[in-house]
Amino acid sequence: MRVLDSDELRSSPQLSNILRFVVEATLEGRRDAIKGYTIAVEALGRDPSFDPQADPIVRVEATRLRRALERYYAGAGAGESIEIAIPRGSYVPQFLPRPAGGAVASPMATPDAAAPAVETEPAAADVTPPAAPVQGLSPRRRTMLPALGLLLVAVAMLVVSGLALEGVDPLGLRAMLAGASWHPLERTNRLGIPMIEVRDFESTGGAPLPPSDIAGGAGAVTSGDFTAQAIEVRVRDALARFDLLDVLASPDARPALSCSSEGVSPNSAFALGGLVENHDNGTISVLLRLSDLCDGTIVWSREFDSLRRGGDATASEVALVRDIMAAIAEPYGVIQARARARVTAAGGPETAGPYGCVLTAYSYWRSYLPAEHEAARACLEKAVEADRTFALGYALLAELHLDEIRAGANPRAGTPALNRALAAAEQAVELAPTSAFARRVLMDVHFFRGERGATLAAGNSALELNPYDVDIMADFGGRLVALGQTARGEAMLAQAAGEAPGMPPWVDYHRVIAAYVRGDAPAAAAAADQLMGEGYPPGLLARALASHLAGEDDEAREDVRKLMAMAPGWASEPDAMIHRFFPDAALAERVRADLGGLGLPLRNAAAAAN
Repeated sequence: MRVLDSDELRSSPQLSNILRFVVEATLEGRRDAIKGYTIAVEALGRDPSFDPQADPIVRVEATRLRRALERYYAGAGAGESIEIAIPRGSYVPQFLPRPAGGAVASPMATPDAAAPAVETEPAAADVTPPAAPVQGLSPRRRTMLPALGLLLVAVAMLVVSGLALEGVDPLGLRAMLAGASWHPLERTNRLGIPMIEVRDFESTGGAPLPPSDIAGGAGAVTSGDFTAQAIEVRVRDALARFDLLDVLASPDARPALSCSSEGVSPNSAFALGGLVENHDNGTISVLLRLSDLCDGTIVWSREFDSLRRGGDATASEVALVRDIMAAIAEPYGVIQARARARVTAAGGPETAGPYGCVLTAYSYWRSYLPAEHEAARACLEKAVEADRTFALGYALLAELHLDEIRAGANPRAGTPALNRALAAAEQAVELAPTSAFARRVLMDVHFFRGERGATLAAGNSALELNPYDVDIMADFGGRLVALGQTARGEAMLAQAAGEAPGMPPWVDYHRVIAAYVRGDAPAAAAAADQLMGEGYPPGLLARALASHLAGEDDEAREDVRKLMAMAPGWASEPDAMIHRFFPDAALAERVRADLGGLGLPLRNAAAAAN
């Protein structure tokens, strides 16, 4: 009997660990140690501060284990002579003899006066369907069930007595556990980017159909539109579209962890699990939990409720998954924040390889400090020199080259920044043609080069490649506003802001410009209040326009003065800068008139046209 090597368990280390723990504890006479808390700490590696009342992980995993065992004994383990069962309402295993035909009665709670009291699983959280009546038994055979109960008591007593005889194991269960030899394929990420595995999503509630009627396997809940398998597949697919994550596709692959007790590793690995609950009132809840595989802690958990069956299930799933991605997968989401903290604890970005360069770039886009821009650019240039296939590195470099113009950050002589940005963006797309982020960067480069058609093509492509990325949605929406497609652009900005409230500074810039375009002074002022401080040149530009719209020209003039000091291009080539930021001719002319009145040194109209 090789239950731990079976397909049902070998893809889930958590289930294997629970089964091994409860069986070994039973064989060692420690039935009283089989509690939710000890399972969480000893089998699942949770912290000693674990609270089983606040965290349902053990109850959820016990339900999964029961189903996995049922599938095993109904399939590959049908010929086993002994069946291990975890009865409802308890975590203590039962060892049930199986006749030659392989059938066995459903596990029942059996009285055992000699055994110590054990913790029972909370009934309210037990989501295992009630055991079906034993089918096909005559009335005479049904009267034999109490005798079977006495037989199970005898088996349990035999197990306990065997322990007293120097470890005798009459059922051979120790050999079964010792014989397990599954070794998962360990995968490393040479770039140091966080790795994530998506584990099987479970379902509760609803009415399961027979396996023969279910597309996708036994146990799928089909009474609602939101099946666990459908959401799991869509979540895994969505995560794989984000360049800052390395998503494991195979259940036989696991992240190679280097969690040393003597020092902190800069590498991060996570696991995402989920539970889909179908309620009788027609609503669906999805409970998600993200675990740090290095220290075993749950770093994020959220329940998405009030979802309803009916209507367009696919559209509802997409909206749900976009909300999930906004919380965990975006550059400023949970995963990157956790990974950033781990890198900091390990000694800083210089310890994290190419991923450290990525973190330095995103740190710059939070602060817009010139020193961080210089550090990120130098780090990424070194990284792509060492690895010519580093597509993400080329894409980030393109954005940093653009910042030499739009933010006035560390401009270089020689090849123009726009040309360097285009070369880097095109290299990123060539190396990673399915990367939505690379297409988005190419969109930004075409935008600042004044290439309207190419901007729209790259933006639409980026959104198609990753419709779950609210960063892409917001960036493309802002570009559309500046290109004259105000209605569509504002709708995308509003949707992005609603799904991911804590977005980076450039999103607030786009919101100010959108309000300025439609002449909405209160909305422009409200958005301008959210802009970061004095160190963000596009923010100074947006704030000057918002102040002018509100009639506060003194404040607007001061912001224009600061803008020219921080980004010298606004003083040396003001018309070129206006047309880079506002490619739509009518909008550019309006901005030119307003900024000219605020002190921007413009040439006369005829000279500008020439």
